[in-house]
Amino acid sequence: MLKLNEIGVNLLIKRAKDVTPYWDNYDLVIWKKDPSGFTSIRGLFKDTWGIAEKISVNSEGVWELPKKYVKYFK
Repeated sequence: MLKLNEIGVNLLIKRAKDVTPYWDNYDLVIWKKDPSGFTSIRGLFKDTWGIAEKISVNSEGVWELPKKYVKYFK
């Protein structure tokens, strides 16, 4: 897991190219274009269908992202 504070999440939002991360209150939503989002339980329509991954802040004030997002911090 990749643990980020608010500054790290804002950096992810600026650097991400193939996904569209954005804030939803204190949750981080990472949206990726995918036509299967139409039938997916995590599907979200944003100009076109995609899959959204919602990451909430924990009690320590950090967001725990999967390691597949490490590439945006190199």
